[in-house]
Amino acid sequence: MSMRGEAGWHAVYQKAYGKDRWPGLYKALKATVSHVALVNPFLSADGKARTCEEHNLREHPGIPLVFESTSDEHAAEQSALAGALDDNGEEGLEDAKADAKGACSSAGDGASTYLQEIVESVMLPLYFLDGASVIAALALGVEPGMSVLDLCAAPGGKSVILASMLFGASAAQPPPSAVATDGVESGAPPPQRGSFLVCNESSRTRVHRLQRVLRSFLPAEYLAPGGRVFVTNVDATANAGKAPVAIARFGFFDRVLVDAPCSSDRHLARQAKGTPHGLAHWASGVVKSNAERQYDILLCAATLVKKGGMILYCTCALAEQENDGVVNKFLKKVGKAFQVEPICSSGEEDHCEGVERLMASADKTAVGALFLPDRSSFGPMYMARLRKVG
Repeated sequence: MSMRGEAGWHAVYQKAYGKDRWPGLYKALKATVSHVALVNPFLSADGKARTCEEHNLREHPGIPLVFESTSDEHAAEQSALAGALDDNGEEGLEDAKADAKGACSSAGDGASTYLQEIVESVMLPLYFLDGASVIAALALGVEPGMSVLDLCAAPGGKSVILASMLFGASAAQPPPSAVATDGVESGAPPPQRGSFLVCNESSRTRVHRLQRVLRSFLPAEYLAPGGRVFVTNVDATANAGKAPVAIARFGFFDRVLVDAPCSSDRHLARQAKGTPHGLAHWASGVVKSNAERQYDILLCAATLVKKGGMILYCTCALAEQENDGVVNKFLKKVGKAFQVEPICSSGEEDHCEGVERLMASADKTAVGALFLPDRSSFGPMYMARLRKVG
């Protein structure tokens, strides 16, 4: 029998997480998202230092590559507005508006002005996102020199993390200058050596937002013809597990990130009653439909990763059906061609070793890990790493 509405949602997840844990987890899901800041690695050293000073930022003690606020006031303001650019997608904007309205009404004139400046400005120096989204991107184990695909890239938060990992260390030496274009799928594939990143999004509306985020964060040369970052607009589920031509032309990838569209339970929990995308409209049948689509996307990813390469599958869903359920179904289909690997392992880059330390706060699952906000202050974020071995 299909469960529906807010009561059905509570019943399903209280059963899944237990009567003792669920009230605290639900409270954490309803709370304002705790964001971290990615300082643009393509700024000059002086620009980075100035950004950190102006925004009261310090290196995050637990998550590599990103920063946290040293001021409670600025942390609240940043979290209130980060939904406009965070990795929860377009839906996060409404959450941000609601939080920002409350923050502005209770803040003094100076803080209100600061909030307004953040809303109206193009946030070139910074990108705010949920810490769990950073952990997922880091867990892919990207290193300079790799070819990387972000298969479900919009709104772009994980893409800018991946770009920072690929190109940030050599930001002082960008690729050759060329005239930038706004077209999707522009430019020829780069030679099969050296770092490059392909960011794909199936939705035409969301791909435009993805392009805006990338253009606001990366030097123009990286997105220009002859650059190292490419945007495609392909439905990964359209060809029944076959590689889409627009992406396959780049060859096989060392790393593929599948940040699959999902139930986004935290977004649902934070919606006001009666809103079109709130819990009143939740149904267990949607979870089943999401899982079917996620499975198809994962099959597509399998056709695009090279032997020895890695897929990181992740969602921000609570449902086991969208998480381990999808991965187990995939593994049954592909047989011995893929194997599950730990979320980061010894011998990888320092940032991945940092992720390994964070795993203590994650719930271990049969084939992956799930960060939840009642124990880690971030998430939900499920992730599983899959190595292509055959």
